[in-house]
Amino acid sequence: MDLVVRGLPAEVHAELPRRAAAEDKSLGAYLREVLTAHVAVSSMGQWLGRLHELGPNHAGGPTGAELVADARTEDDEPIHR
Repeated sequence: MDLVVRGLPAEVHAELPRRAAAEDKSLGAYLREVLTAHVAVSSMGQWLGRLHELGPNHAGGPTGAELVADARTEDDEPIHR
């Protein structure tokens, strides 16, 4: 698939070939690598959606809120030496 990007800022347009050359790659190969790596990482919305699909953990252990409350209580306790 071919891709045309218009309206790149001049500094981006100048930097991309420099980075490709620094990795001894063609601009096309460099951009394919960069874009592939970018889409391999979930967006925040995708990550939150998957987290929501998992639902709450009802395995019988403490909840996150309980763990935080316990940690705060421990922080408030005086240290006896």
